Amino acid sequence: MGEVTAIEKQGYAKPIRIFHSIFALCMIVQLAVGELMDVPEVEDHHNTASISWVMPAFAHEGHHHAAAGPVEESLGFQVHEYLGLLIAALVVIRILLAMTNLPGANWRHLFPWFFAAGRKQLGDEIKLQMAGWKSLKLAAPENGEAVARSVHGLMILSAIIMGVTGTFLYFGWSITAPQTATVELIASVHETVVGGLEALLGAHILAVILHQRQGHNILTRIKPNA
Repeated sequence: MGEVTAIEKQGYAKPIRIFHSIFALCMIVQLAVGELMDVPEVEDHHNTASISWVMPAFAHEGHHHAAAGPVEESLGFQVHEYLGLLIAALVVIRILLAMTNLPGANWRHLFPWFFAAGRKQLGDEIKLQMAGWKSLKLAAPENGEAVARSVHGLMILSAIIMGVTGTFLYFGWSITAPQTATVELIASVHETVVGGLEALLGAHILAVILHQRQGHNILTRIKPNA
């Protein structure tokens, strides 16, 4: 499958539809848990935060002996950890599927901007749909396959970056001293990717709702039992 120009003619193979449902559920739960779980604290401090466990280094002022992770695990953090491992396994499965010829599976569909044909199709679809976006009306799904699949690719790429940076923070986060510049940089990347993924997921869900309201019945295209 060397070209992406006929993407709109293909459906989604059943393994891809099953993966999509499981991956979407895991990512939504993971983002929610990450926002609500307790923050690993400096020793002898008892403040908690409900936004994220990656917090600025001011929480560690006055401590001079660093003791890097693994961080102390609360129940929320354990759920976050195990979900992260499950998502990592799902990403590996998706990478393997991307090497097959299953409809909708090929990695060229997930990252069309890397190829001339994919970039052209993305550009054509975006131009076609821009007028509709302004009035919250979307073009038919078959006229936006490259856009939809590139969004899936961005989500998978975000999950990979979140997993790599989260693993580093798990072993490198200090609960007794200010964080190193490297840890703070990686924490910033982790939080930025999380925020970007939340925005992307929100836009994706909004698009599905709008498609459904317009009678496109887009859910039947990705339901595991469709």
